[in-house]
Amino acid sequence: MALINQDFRPQVKRSRHPMLRWAVFATASIVLGVVIAKTSSNSQTPDSLPSFKQVQPSQDEMARLSFELTLPELQAKQEILDDLNQEPVKQWKEFTVKSGDSLSKLFNRAGFKPLQLDEVMKSGAVAKKLTRIFPKDVVRILTDDQGVLQALRYEIDPETYLLVQREQGELVAKEYKHNIEARVAHAEGTIDTSLFAAANESGIPEKLIMELAGIFGWDIDFALDIRKDDSFKLLYEEMYRNGEKIKNGDILAAEFVNDGEVFRAVRYTNPETKRTEYYTPEGKSMRKEFLRTPVNFTRISSRFTTKRYHPILQRFRSHKGVDYAAKRGTPIRAAGDGKVIFKGKKGGYGRTLIVQHGSKYTTLYAHLNSYNKKMRVGKRVKQGQTVAYVGSSGLATGPHLHYEFRVNGVHRNPQTVKLPSSRPVPKKHLAAFEQTISPVLAQLDLLSRDTQVALAKTE
Repeated sequence: MALINQDFRPQVKRSRHPMLRWAVFATASIVLGVVIAKTSSNSQTPDSLPSFKQVQPSQDEMARLSFELTLPELQAKQEILDDLNQEPVKQWKEFTVKSGDSLSKLFNRAGFKPLQLDEVMKSGAVAKKLTRIFPKDVVRILTDDQGVLQALRYEIDPETYLLVQREQGELVAKEYKHNIEARVAHAEGTIDTSLFAAANESGIPEKLIMELAGIFGWDIDFALDIRKDDSFKLLYEEMYRNGEKIKNGDILAAEFVNDGEVFRAVRYTNPETKRTEYYTPEGKSMRKEFLRTPVNFTRISSRFTTKRYHPILQRFRSHKGVDYAAKRGTPIRAAGDGKVIFKGKKGGYGRTLIVQHGSKYTTLYAHLNSYNKKMRVGKRVKQGQTVAYVGSSGLATGPHLHYEFRVNGVHRNPQTVKLPSSRPVPKKHLAAFEQTISPVLAQLDLLSRDTQVALAKTE
């Protein structure tokens, strides 16, 4: 075996030049050291310091940061990036849209040639949003040392921005979403004169209180049912970007006490329908097939009755609907999903719209001032969609909505008719539903207890 191994042992020739041998060894040592250093650099732990290049933002990241930094900060970072990449320093410029400005005028003010505007508009379909810029909007533009556009940043809305930047020599337009943080906030109020007044006293925005009324609008008629000392509480989201609040989000949970009766609602996405809506804590949908009232925060000027004195005809006759007095032009909402089956003048009703809901129900809206421009016979409408506007056409002494609700062609009192409910949370999902809403309801309960403690201290 020793002989066989010796036969296969590699033959190493000894060099006759010792100095050459040492030179080769020294060169190999240097190469090995470089390899080891590179391997060590690539295998750093997360806690080790990254290289300088790793902490510098890319050109793409610079464009994304363009509205999170002040202009001097942005330019300073740009100069570091260009120096790192051994490129000529590019220049960020900021332009505020003036009244009467178009993108063409803004580009002209920036010193760009029409050819560059044409290139921007051809950078992608989303670039067309630049044709709808508004006064006080801000556009930031990056150019190279030759004045050629490299990037453009435009805030579409607080959550979305447009980024046009040069990729491989061509401008490419894309739409991006900001990183938005949702924080839970709460509000509450007690009604003395009106829901709006209570909301104003509590500092609650009008839009939020309208949403609150929409949640409970199937059970509470806010034109008729509101009482002094009614109260409300709600948990809702506030949306933040870079630590700055940009808007109010959705209502997560709410409570409304009306004439001593407590109504509660929580926001939840139904796994069966994939629709996000509001449910009672027991899993029943707050949403009914029909809204209780098609106009917000008005007063009832005439109720459903079989004997009512008509102010124009000056005789008693049945009034098979409810009249809601409101300012001319007040939006009128479709009481439920359906299809328009009549649009036009109808005798003493004046301008009228009739909507059919399935095969059983119809709703009528009369004395209209005008219609939603999209309304036509055969048009499908969604519950809550604006279909017309309050007026005084026909036999009317002043602006109001005459609203009728019919079941199988028979007039029913819109204020008292039992409204069919929407689908509840499926039984097989109730356990998941309860687990999801428990933390939110616990916060609502805590808010209620804090209010009771505060009231007790003032008494």
